[in-house]
This record gives sequence, C-alpha cells and structure tokens, in this order.
Amino acid sequence: MREQTAGALTQADRERVAELVAAAAEADGHVPLSEEARLAVAHGREGTVHLIEHGAHGAVLGYAYLGAPDEPGPDGTVSGRGCELVIAPQARGAGLGTLLARSALAAGAVRFWAHGAHPAARRVAARLGLRESRELRLLEITGWAPSALSPRAPEGISLRAFRPGEDDEAWLALNAAAFTHHPEQGQWTARDLAERMAEPWFDPAGFFLAERLGPSGLSELAGFHWTKTHPAGAYGPEPVGEVYVLGVSPKAQGLGLGRVLLHSGMAYLTARGYRTVVLYVDGDNTAAVRLYEQAGFRTRSVDLEYRVR
Repeated sequence: MREQTAGALTQADRERVAELVAAAAEADGHVPLSEEARLAVAHGREGTVHLIEHGAHGAVLGYAYLGAPDEPGPDGTVSGRGCELVIAPQARGAGLGTLLARSALAAGAVRFWAHGAHPAARRVAARLGLRESRELRLLEITGWAPSALSPRAPEGISLRAFRPGEDDEAWLALNAAAFTHHPEQGQWTARDLAERMAEPWFDPAGFFLAERLGPSGLSELAGFHWTKTHPAGAYGPEPVGEVYVLGVSPKAQGLGLGRVLLHSGMAYLTARGYRTVVLYVDGDNTAAVRLYEQAGFRTRSVDLEYRVR
C-alpha cells in the first residue's frame, strides 16, 4: 500500500523510515538520504511530500522524499521538485524502485539523487528515460597531519569561533554570497541554520569564521569553515570528522583564505582524535576539488543526480 503525506510524518512513520534508512545504509555502505531529507523526516518541512510503500505488519519497504517546489523562475513557472528514494534491502529486485519513482514523477519530481550511484538506481533512471545531470563526490583523507609550511591568515584577517545567536544573520548573508549559484547551500534560511545548531553534533568551537575590517571600519565576515562529526558506523567502524561547509566571500577570493580555513578545521578535528575526515564537493567545482586534492583528499564514492529530459 502506497501512502502520500504532505509536510510531516506521524511519529510511527518517522521511526519506521529511520529504521529503513539505517538498514539500507548498513547494506550499501552509505546513507541513502541527504541531511536535508533526514531532517525533514525527523522534523517535518512545509511544502514537502513523503511517499511510503507499506508492506505487511506495518513494515516500510520503500520511501521517497520530495523536497519543496523550486522557487518560481523569472516567468513565474516552477520547474518541479527534487526526490530521493530508498528501498528496503529485502524488497529489492521486484521493481518497487521503479514504481515508487513513477509515483514521485506524478507528484512533481523532476530531479532524483542516487546516493552512492547504486547500480539499481542507474537501471531505474534508464527505464524512466532520465539523464545524468550532476555529480557530487565524497572525498576522504586518513592520517592528515599539519605541515611545517602551514598556511597563515592573510594580513588583516583573523579567525574566531562562531557565536550562536550573534553571528547567525551575518553568516547566512555570507553563506548566500559564497554559494550564490549552488542549488542547495546558497538557499539556507534561519530555520536551516537553527535545525543544525540543535543537532547533537553541533559544536561552535569547530565552526571557524574569518573576519576583517570592511570599508566602513566595521568587522565583516570573509569566510568560514564549519566542521561536523559522525559516530562510528556512519562512514566506517571509527568516528569520522567532516569538512561540512567551507566558503569564502566573493570579496575575499584570491587571498588563499580557503587553504587557511581548511587547515584550521582539519587541525581542530585531528586534535580531537578524528583520523579520517570526509567532505562532499560538486564534481564540476574544479577550484574546490583542486584545493582538497592538494591537501590529500581522494574520491571515495560518487552521488549522481538524474533529471527528466
């Protein structure tokens, strides 16, 4: 039985979907839903749609998350929704993924994420005539150590920790400016920030801000590196650190600030015992990929986005 719910799930369905996600992650070696989707499952989100395929005795065999509709374009039209879906390991191979994807298309989905580029997802995309449109790489490094030639902050720029409740608005503005063309990161709202600050992994001491004096003589943010941590089992048998988001203001580009911020966050994670650090980066972001590869990161896996042709 397929159920379609708008906005928020019931507590029972939240628990069942979380169990499904955990089972798929254990079977596949990667989490099948993005952080945005997992937060929407846990807290609800206006404008979203949840599709659940129920099996016997209330078990959830499949789940699809459809994000809120895209913002209207200049002509007022809306291009559709993004979708992520997951099938229970014991229910695969029977065509349920295709059926759930067709339901998502009928509900307005135009983009589908295949986390880990699972072969089954490729087959579903081919059956539905979807085209590959974006590549998101998961990079990884183990055993990072600071160099004797560690980068120094450019003249006039200092680093400090994020102050919750004081830096929120300034950081949101910087994040929007640094990720103007990014389809997800650049659209963050105060709610997005608040939800993540309420997560158990949040630590402002690992959220680095670079600031300097602006033309008006007041301090302004020039860049940031927000780190994150994951418990054992999320990416392997050991706890793992993450370069969660790293951004530089367009006005501070070309100063080498990205390397400074990356080094600061890596030193913070390493000092706290995280041997392995991961990060996500768009495959076509050549400058960012180069920065991370020069620091020693290597590709661990790839997520693929498919679009309606």
